[in-house]
Amino acid sequence: MLPLTEPSAWAPFDDEPLFVPELLLGADQMDTAVAERTSRYLRQVAVARGGVLHLACAWNALHFGFDLALGAYHSALLDPECFHAVRPAADAARSAVPVGAFIRIERGTRWLWAEAVGKFGASRDCDDDGWIPAARSGDRAAFLRSDGLWRREETLVADTGAFGPPSAVEVRETARLHRSGLLDTRGHITSTALYTTPDLPLLEDVDFYQTYLLNEARPLLATGPLAGLLDDPHDTDLLTRALAASFDTIGDLLRRSPGLRTWGPYAVAATDTAGLPGSAVDEVVHRIHRARTGPPRYTATWPLLCAAADAVGARDLTEGPNAMVSLATINLAIADRATEPTAPVDLRIDDLWQQGGVWRAQQPPLPWYVDGADPLAPLGIGHREHTGSLPAAPPPPDVSPGRQEPSRESSAPPEDIEPPPLPEYAGSDERIPVIEHLDDSLAVYTCCLLPRHIDDGTLPLPTFVREGLADGPFILELHHSGDLDDPRAPQELGLTDMALTGVAWPWSFYPGIRLTVTVPRGGHRLHAVTTPLDEPLHLDDHGPFSWDCDTGVLRRHLGFIPQEPERQPPAPRRTARAGYAPAVDSLSSLIVAGLRRHGTPGMFDARSMHGHRLSAALFGPGPVPPQLMWTVIHTCEDMAARGLLERETAEGEPDLFVWWPGDKAPTTRKPPDTLERQVLRNHVKAHYVPPDRRKLPPGQQASDHARAAYARWRIEMLGPEADTTLPQGYTFVRGHRRGTEQPPACHDDLTGCT
Repeated sequence: MLPLTEPSAWAPFDDEPLFVPELLLGADQMDTAVAERTSRYLRQVAVARGGVLHLACAWNALHFGFDLALGAYHSALLDPECFHAVRPAADAARSAVPVGAFIRIERGTRWLWAEAVGKFGASRDCDDDGWIPAARSGDRAAFLRSDGLWRREETLVADTGAFGPPSAVEVRETARLHRSGLLDTRGHITSTALYTTPDLPLLEDVDFYQTYLLNEARPLLATGPLAGLLDDPHDTDLLTRALAASFDTIGDLLRRSPGLRTWGPYAVAATDTAGLPGSAVDEVVHRIHRARTGPPRYTATWPLLCAAADAVGARDLTEGPNAMVSLATINLAIADRATEPTAPVDLRIDDLWQQGGVWRAQQPPLPWYVDGADPLAPLGIGHREHTGSLPAAPPPPDVSPGRQEPSRESSAPPEDIEPPPLPEYAGSDERIPVIEHLDDSLAVYTCCLLPRHIDDGTLPLPTFVREGLADGPFILELHHSGDLDDPRAPQELGLTDMALTGVAWPWSFYPGIRLTVTVPRGGHRLHAVTTPLDEPLHLDDHGPFSWDCDTGVLRRHLGFIPQEPERQPPAPRRTARAGYAPAVDSLSSLIVAGLRRHGTPGMFDARSMHGHRLSAALFGPGPVPPQLMWTVIHTCEDMAARGLLERETAEGEPDLFVWWPGDKAPTTRKPPDTLERQVLRNHVKAHYVPPDRRKLPPGQQASDHARAAYARWRIEMLGPEADTTLPQGYTFVRGHRRGTEQPPACHDDLTGCT
């Protein structure tokens, strides 16, 4: 443990909680003073715990109250029956433990309490000199056993001092655990970890811990401050969102905290080399960074760290919790070398987890998927090369002259990648429409118009969409930037096997122009939307062309002989989120066009409309199916989260969505919340202090009223079988608005709580 050099920032159960409602809404939503105090406290916890702090343990410190003066958690307030049990096993296989979990190591009738503070892979394929097969770098999958469980070799680092300095009895018990084989020679639990499902081993440490808290450790979560901040702590979906949001905010605070460096999920407060001799650090860095010709070399950090520490007589720096600060410090030293611009060898982290970190070293030339990539972003190249999951060639560059990525503030669909080219029939110029989204209520497809489509007044129609249409006639609304008042919209159309007929295309349409067409399943009203380019496309003296198009079709129409690019497989496309009424990215441009045409006018040409009315305006007349209505509303919410719309919420009223022209949008708007935070904001008790236990000064005891209130709270959160005994030396403070007086039932005096 490193000594603290400044006063403690916060004392749990004495000071007002730091687990405040704003912690669920993002670091930018926190009061500056509270954010700074929280960051300072987390940095002090990292120092007090030896110089390193995993994000899961940082969350524990705030939620369960790590006492800096004690250097431990208050064991009286945590029920060891809810801890994860670790027992010696004949085949050295036991249930997987997430980082952050409180554990009880059992041997007979004795229990040893600890906190899991770190974990890394323990592949048996790794040599003592750090060499590891490329196939193991980035491979986190587990293997199925005959008993239906999935196994993986792991090293778990546990801090047996997390609940106070070990007693003489606990020291002797730890020695017995070494002899029994539960703890390895460096005091870690290296064993075969067993998982109940194949997806759990693939989760990152923090995600696995959150899953654990929401299931096996739910009682610990239910009686902590997080649950007290929610209007319905028994709503599992709400609790899941709040838990993830609190981890995100704490992670942001750790990254912003002065005096801390982060390595993966670990925040490092130790200076220099964390006690490791400089010669040992240099030796590890040199061996990982050494030049190599031919295939890349994959080298693991943990075996080299152990060998270097043993060589200089510093074995204790790789034992117990010290191992994690030494590992993080060594990896940061290697990272500093990897980011040197003049390094002759390409060095990059490939796997943060296996054997404490696997580094990839290779002399130029480099493959295209490595060249230019962030050396501190683990790509798992070794495993991906082994499985053949890396593409053989880079994606083709965009050769369209003047084409740029659409602005996030434009009405273009907010796609993360350029849409792939429309597929072609072999031996012809025909393009097949591409289905972008298809469910029980809505179909969205992309097509480009050929010269004959414009001349004949037809709209291409995919077979899957044709099969879901109702009987005609059909109405087409065309949303075309710069031509919105065209009298030809809406238009009545007929239907053939492969197209809709009777369309009067605007004069500004040209061959190749790309349309996004939205069709309600079983409906009669269709919408076709063009996408304006940020900068017009110029082709010799034939331009400008102002809307997104297939340049191959346009060039052929203009008499150019295009150079056929090498045929590539279609690029990956974003898919709609799973679940009821998902947001659909392809609807975004239609929603903007619908607001511009049907919305209520406002200041500076703004347009606004309630979500349920917008869906009726787009797909009416007549009742809109509920799933389609919610698809539109959820897409509007998603657009508001991205800053493409504004969302105004009033209690008891449906949400109002506002579109502003790009050059007239308010400049004083706050950064948009994410969709998750918008949901949480409506269910978090603002300016609220959650119910909690509070330490009493010596000589005081809790009143009967406080004990009864505590019992009611425990039963409400955990059910009638909950332990309702208030720990000795503590009283109970009911939830209240910050700054208000405590309820009278919770006040204490020298003779008791009155």
